Amino acid sequence: MPKDTFFNLPDEKRNRILDSAILQLYKTHYKKVTIDSIVNNARIPKGSFYQYFENKDDLYIYIFCQMGDKKKNILKEFQKYVNEMDFKEYLINLLEEANKFESSDSKLIEIKNKFINECPQEVRRIVLKNEIPKSYSLIKECISSYIKNGEIRKDLDVGIAAYIFTTCIVGIENYEFKEGESINTVIAKIIDILIKGFM
Repeated sequence: MPKDTFFNLPDEKRNRILDSAILQLYKTHYKKVTIDSIVNNARIPKGSFYQYFENKDDLYIYIFCQMGDKKKNILKEFQKYVNEMDFKEYLINLLEEANKFESSDSKLIEIKNKFINECPQEVRRIVLKNEIPKSYSLIKECISSYIKNGEIRKDLDVGIAAYIFTTCIVGIENYEFKEGESINTVIAKIIDILIKGFM
């Protein structure tokens, strides 16, 4: 994560560094992105980069953290609809909102694809460790709301339920989709199984 010196920079300079890094990640394979390319585009001296970040990986972990925070804030706004939808409908719509956010910017789509396909395992592990709890906490809040309104049983282990759902959604890229099967259909089936259980 950034050093304090990065947060002491003027907003314009901080944004210039982040925009440069996002652009490099967008157009270049992760392994080929260099500190030189980032600082040249950001118009800062190379030495000052190391006053802000440990290395390229540190910078990208922070970028994903920022994207995760933006997404979480958008999804928290969606909580106002809890009382207007049943649990299944709410979860499907919540995930559609998340997808809208990720699809709203072509750079975001490409960066997400590159994260899956190019990011070193260690960096990916750190990013997921930082970001999954954000989704997990939102799902916990959602389940708790539906317990309060009586739609979900009160003795449900909220933490385990949120963990199962979050793990399924985060790992959906590994699901073998059948021909013509959409992600929304699969998510609806996952929710049905989670709501009804196996028996």
